Amino acid sequence: MTDPISSQQIIQRLQENRLRYALLPLQDDAFVIISERGGRVFGPFLTPESESIFWVNEAFADPEQFRSFLASGDWNIGGERVWIAPETQYLVRDRADFWGTIHIPEQMDPGVQLLSAVGEGCWKVSQNLLLDAYNFASGQKQLRLDKWFARVEDPLRNLNVYAELIQDVLFAGYQQTVQLSETRRDEIVSESWNLIQLRPGGHVLIPTTPRPEYSDYFAPIDDQHLTIEPWGMRLKISGRKQYKVGVQAAQTFGRLAYFNRWHEGQATLIVRNFFNNPSAPYAEEPAAQPHRRGRSIHIYNDDGALGGFGELEVNGQTIGGVSGRSTTTDQVALWFYLGAPARIKKIASFLLGTPI
Repeated sequence: MTDPISSQQIIQRLQENRLRYALLPLQDDAFVIISERGGRVFGPFLTPESESIFWVNEAFADPEQFRSFLASGDWNIGGERVWIAPETQYLVRDRADFWGTIHIPEQMDPGVQLLSAVGEGCWKVSQNLLLDAYNFASGQKQLRLDKWFARVEDPLRNLNVYAELIQDVLFAGYQQTVQLSETRRDEIVSESWNLIQLRPGGHVLIPTTPRPEYSDYFAPIDDQHLTIEPWGMRLKISGRKQYKVGVQAAQTFGRLAYFNRWHEGQATLIVRNFFNNPSAPYAEEPAAQPHRRGRSIHIYNDDGALGGFGELEVNGQTIGGVSGRSTTTDQVALWFYLGAPARIKKIASFLLGTPI
């Protein structure tokens, strides 16, 4: 286990390699770092000296190791990112040989991205992509991806019990407004695909309707990593056994969270809020399950081969093909809380309706 990566280390590595970045201030001196390379969000950080709440690649700890990482073209740098789905269409050449043909298109990541300031307290990252489609349809797809980043307020602030809930708890929040557009209409479908890399040790909490349907993408998930509760699904992020599951949009509500223990007896809660639209196609399909669609949430757990992290993934609405639209604008908010475990659990119950 390596030492955690601090904001100072990330900033130093970016500066050493002349990689542009921006600091987005949040509440109570917290902030995130937005990197032009790969369009990543690192953090949240509570102070300039504190470590990242998200999982970050250990290459940031050493200047030479980080330069080697950049030269390799590896995508696995950590933080939060936006890719283009469906994975089986854009990242897998042959769905019958998933692991033998999966690759990350350089156009997608790191891609050529442009970071710019948009007024006070708002940053934008823009990217043009030309991607090959392999499975659901064939040909090339030209897309435009724009992301705006800005601070957001605590969703609990208007409750009568807010003062009690937030006592001795730190809150920080930001939002991405994600616009995805196609340049011409055809049968190729696309979706924005937001992924947060998680430090292991906690549980993802997904409120659902009773008896939620989910799809295994690899080997079936075991009962040590998945528990179905009356309120929904609890998934353990261990970083030691690989799984990926997708959850049907019709049985979820657009809000999920990651609860994890922190230092000095504290706990963290990362809450993702997004527009979950069961009427949208959500075109992703497991490689071995043709026509099995409709999932807006995916959770991934690494087995250690890539660094031992988890991923909290949500999809934007579909454009192209059967969707009947050529552009979509989706908002994905992140609300972060840090405090005593009992207080964080109570906040989770207000936002998710879930006991922990």
